[in-house]
Amino acid sequence: MHSNWRDCKAWFDEKLPMNTNSNEASKFYDICLSQLAGYYENHQFGGISDSLSKMISADPNFILGHCLKNGIELLGTNFTLTSDPYQKSIKDLISKSEALADELTLREKLHVRAIGHLAKGNLPESVKLWEDILIDHPTDMMAVRMSAGVYFYLGDSIQMRDSITRILPKWNKNIPLFNYLYGYYAFGLTQTKELEKAEKYAKMGIEMNRQDGWACHAIAHANEYASSVDKGIDFLLKTEKDWNSCDFISGHNYWHLCLFYLEKQDYEKIVEILNNNESFLNPKMTIDMINISSLLTRLKLDGFKDDEYLKNKFIDVKEKFNDRNDQHGYIYSDFHMALIYAMIGNEQEKKVYMKSFENFVNNQNLSDFIRNLNINLGRKIFNALFAYGENNFDKVVDLLYPIRYELKYIGGSNAQRDIFNLILIECCFKSKYEKHNRMGAGLLFERLSQKQNSSLTNRIADKFFIHDINKNF
Repeated sequence: MHSNWRDCKAWFDEKLPMNTNSNEASKFYDICLSQLAGYYENHQFGGISDSLSKMISADPNFILGHCLKNGIELLGTNFTLTSDPYQKSIKDLISKSEALADELTLREKLHVRAIGHLAKGNLPESVKLWEDILIDHPTDMMAVRMSAGVYFYLGDSIQMRDSITRILPKWNKNIPLFNYLYGYYAFGLTQTKELEKAEKYAKMGIEMNRQDGWACHAIAHANEYASSVDKGIDFLLKTEKDWNSCDFISGHNYWHLCLFYLEKQDYEKIVEILNNNESFLNPKMTIDMINISSLLTRLKLDGFKDDEYLKNKFIDVKEKFNDRNDQHGYIYSDFHMALIYAMIGNEQEKKVYMKSFENFVNNQNLSDFIRNLNINLGRKIFNALFAYGENNFDKVVDLLYPIRYELKYIGGSNAQRDIFNLILIECCFKSKYEKHNRMGAGLLFERLSQKQNSSLTNRIADKFFIHDINKNF
């Protein structure tokens, strides 16, 4: 793992000069970037939060340092895009960069502009600028990592793959953080269903650094999409000590392990993880909330019998994240909070959530892109989830079925968005309208054709008495 932190001269020699003259700030920039690239906390320096603070303290005028700090916070989605802290921080960054314009390179200026667009939710414009940087500076890891994050929130699987394809030949083993590119590339390949190739490149990354949690995560996806349940469980358990050190992805890798256990209906092992794993027991990050709400809903859909257990777990996660009831931005994160309110929220909480949503989309600081995405998709998704919680199955179908091919635009992985497929199939069959029932059969046929070896999918087919159709595939 990279630990020979780069000073000002090292960055200059790599043709990535920065406006700071502080070697301490330069080294902390590397320390922060390494944690972001590898999805881990370097506890020697107090984790990523303290590392960012030390970097800025070492040089308050360090422009790329401010860009990195703001980029990490914006992609973390822990607050609404329009929150005062975000907006103030971005204004300060832009003001500083304008005052220091004469000493900034074009690359640094493009980073500032990209962060400015990201703060307004204009994901397409921000990633265009980072891609522009990578044309001339393909080894700029901040541009690499920010682009990957934005493509994830855009749900752009092809660009998740191709953005790394374009730069991979320009790197080599002597450039710090090179190994992580294989995991990023492998994840993109899983999203375009190139599973064998994905596993190959993920393993290349792991061979260079066993503690590459994201590369392990890519292999989990490959096994999930191939319905290779036993293989998936075996891999994650054998490598657990390696990826468990990656604080920002380890909880999500346990979520993947739970999905494999769900395929086998091994509820006992899922409950053990829910009750004992730190990220599920004491969730703090947005990704923790996402993992828990999604997993609990999947248990419910699969017929998990302990309703009281699910209720208490939903109450617990709602209480821990209830301060997000007026926070909005990327639908990928937000719909999981709506899912919690759908499962356990009262009418007042839902009203507050939707009122704050309307305030959000009417905020003048937002870009048209994120506003229109939330209006066209977010509003329908949230109302559909609330209807599902109220057993209004007809309404769920009316809201979700017409937009099912647009759901990729809300971001996240294919595996995470699969919750919508599961909910929609369930609601189609439980709807009082026969047409909805037939629509559900069609959706299930689609799923059977893609997941013939999935025990969960076959259980759904058995549940609704159309399993015999599977022979036609």
